[in-house]
Amino acid sequence: MAELQTLQQLQQAGQGLSAPFQLAVPGHETLVCEEVYRHLPGKRLAFRAHWGGAMVLVKLFFQRKYFDRERAGLKAMAEAGVPCPKEVWSLVDNEGGYFLATEFLDDAVSLQACYQGLSPGQLKQLLRDALGLISQLHRAGWMQADIHLDNFLLSQGVLHVIDGGGIEPLRSPLENLGLFFAQMTPDYDDLVSEVIDAYGEAVFSLEDFLSTVVRMREKRIKHYLAKTTRSCSQFEVNRSSGAFVTMVRSQINDKLCRLMEEPEVAVGHAQFLKRGNTATVVKVSVAGSDWVLKRYNIKSFWHGLSRCFRPSRAWISWESAHRLELLGIATPTPLAMRENRAGPFRREAYLVTECAVGDNLQAWLLKQSDAQLPEWLNLEVYRLFDTLWRSAVSHGDMKATNLIVSGEQLQVIDLDAVRWHRYKRSFVRAYSRDLQRFMDNWQGNTWQHFEQLLRPFAQRAGITLMNKKV
Repeated sequence: MAELQTLQQLQQAGQGLSAPFQLAVPGHETLVCEEVYRHLPGKRLAFRAHWGGAMVLVKLFFQRKYFDRERAGLKAMAEAGVPCPKEVWSLVDNEGGYFLATEFLDDAVSLQACYQGLSPGQLKQLLRDALGLISQLHRAGWMQADIHLDNFLLSQGVLHVIDGGGIEPLRSPLENLGLFFAQMTPDYDDLVSEVIDAYGEAVFSLEDFLSTVVRMREKRIKHYLAKTTRSCSQFEVNRSSGAFVTMVRSQINDKLCRLMEEPEVAVGHAQFLKRGNTATVVKVSVAGSDWVLKRYNIKSFWHGLSRCFRPSRAWISWESAHRLELLGIATPTPLAMRENRAGPFRREAYLVTECAVGDNLQAWLLKQSDAQLPEWLNLEVYRLFDTLWRSAVSHGDMKATNLIVSGEQLQVIDLDAVRWHRYKRSFVRAYSRDLQRFMDNWQGNTWQHFEQLLRPFAQRAGITLMNKKV
């Protein structure tokens, strides 16, 4: 039987609250929580529950202002003609709980899930529907401030908008619409011209809008990267005078914690992949899974002095891995990062990622008997350089051993030289070096093939790719 929880217990509950549980609600029958959707400790809790013989979505707030904001937002959307969940009941409890129950859309699929499971062509009509709803909100003087794809639910063939708490008076239609498209990877920007008319008549040009999408995407990425180094619902950070540790909360287990507490023990017992002056790389096998632990070494006193005030290369790689994931560039999933510290001074640092399974691109190509490269590889290489160009990001060391062929996917590793560039001139220089370094891996027909594939990017950068192995 589900455990009976009190309102006070829920208010004091930390991360990891799980269902099922029961909750007595004054004046209503006992709620049986079957699934927790979101929990911000001490602030609010959203869960699916049985009530009155049917399913409802219950949002429990511990502060009045958030409760009022949610109700006002749902009311504003309904008055604007935007499909949204209907309120079933609400309650203010004397113990400091504010309940809002809405209809539960049991067949609902989020736009985020559709985005992940459908091709751009298949997603086109849903994007048009979403733009129509955004336009309705804007025309009514409202916007969803923290607009993202999970706030759009497809139910019974109709797209609904949820999260009334995010509804605010309209400030900048251009930025709000740009933030919506910024939730998707840069290769979806090509869809903008095909769907933007669903928004209706706009006072901005397509060029201005695409520039806004790029700017809002970078703003979103910076906001997310800041979360990766502080404790929140997605990450757990532990600080002490001797170390700084951050871990992906969903990946935390005893073995990962032990690895982060004593990384040198793992280095001493693991399989070495690389022994270098600046970095040591080992493979750690944990409960049937393989992780890669990379230690960034301090070579000397002077090397340590030059690095002690700067973010470590592990820190840069940690943020870069999350940046690439948000841009849709495949890279081994980052799990944890540690910096050894002596007060404010940074020392050795460690990065833990999933292990990339496969051969590096050069080794993989040497094994291929076909003279013609597969089309999926052409698409992967083209998409990689296209995304880097659109995002003003350079890799810094585009040698073939840093590109891993995993199935029909190209994964990028060794991210401590990855940079986002604020200024176009510095970006074009760095991007040009990436292109040429990639081409330096090849010779003969392979060089000619990749040169033809990547020539459009070389032209954008204003360079001619050189064959240095002739």
